[in-house]
Amino acid sequence: MKLFTPGPIMMDPETIIEAGRQSQYFRTPEFSQIVNDCAEMLGEVLNVPDNAKMVFLTASGTAAMEAAVINIFTERDKILIINGGSFGERFKQICEIHRLNFVSIDLEWNEPFAPEILTDYIHFGFTGMLVNVCETSTGQKYPMETIAEFCKENNICLVIDAISSFLCDSVRMKALSAGAVIISSQKGLALQPGMSFIAVSEEVYRERCEQNEVRSLYFRFTDYVNDMARGQTPYSPAVSIINQLYYKLDRILSEGMWAQIYHIVTLASYFREQLAEKTRLTVPAYPLSNCLTPVYCEKNNALKIVEVLRDRYDIYVTPCSGSISPFLFRVAHMSRQLSIGDIDELVELLRFHSALLTGKNDSK
Repeated sequence: MKLFTPGPIMMDPETIIEAGRQSQYFRTPEFSQIVNDCAEMLGEVLNVPDNAKMVFLTASGTAAMEAAVINIFTERDKILIINGGSFGERFKQICEIHRLNFVSIDLEWNEPFAPEILTDYIHFGFTGMLVNVCETSTGQKYPMETIAEFCKENNICLVIDAISSFLCDSVRMKALSAGAVIISSQKGLALQPGMSFIAVSEEVYRERCEQNEVRSLYFRFTDYVNDMARGQTPYSPAVSIINQLYYKLDRILSEGMWAQIYHIVTLASYFREQLAEKTRLTVPAYPLSNCLTPVYCEKNNALKIVEVLRDRYDIYVTPCSGSISPFLFRVAHMSRQLSIGDIDELVELLRFHSALLTGKNDSK
């Protein structure tokens, strides 16, 4: 099985071995030390500001998105959301459910985000902004430096979903002056699914999280931050994933974070070059994250190619959902266990089965 999917992704052999071990009892000083070390290493990789708070949440990325929103914002806020697909829409749904005041910049699936549009939102009293670094449903990467500067100039609390982009694109919390950054275990970290991590700046934690009345037992950040002071979580953590995280972060820091990102950049660039050179398939023109490539099928056979790769070759690429599913599928490049040879194999299969996708004989 080969996974060109945006989570779970192909795991390191060392992580697979660690995942197969018996989980230890976790209310011990030894496990607390592991948690504290993980928080310190994760903060280093994320480039968190001094005294940032780290929340270890045994939950999916969507749960972490919701937890961040309800801990940081209240009905007194006015939130701006960039919505270019399923995950921008998810931020909208969270705000709607919790009756938060928001305005959404809605994009068509293939519409590049125009940074200059932000000038239209300067004088509307926004206090928060929610943005996915990469809109995973389409692969579009937003101009985070421009967005961060807009938020800084207008005193807006920026909350970043970096779940897909972490360790694929450069996501530096301090450099972006972000109030919070959200990541998950099954993406660039290449761990098993089941945990998410939220880094919150000291200022946002003190002025927002500590002051807000959070109507949730499980998702209340103050409980997590208080317990993290002793290397614990308020509720049972995914012990095996924390063990995996400890050893994975140690390897990343030993080798260098940029080595990880460089490998992903190489895979993404090579796949896009080979796809253009050897097939008739195309890639949308908007800016792309390194984490995945959206592939456009002009004959609306995207779901068919996903099925053929899965059933005939045990290769998994990712279908899209909703109205774009007939003509778009996604190829993820998040794993360091994928090689140039794996890319060559996938491109050759796409070339060979091009009739399924284009209705033409591919003579390239």
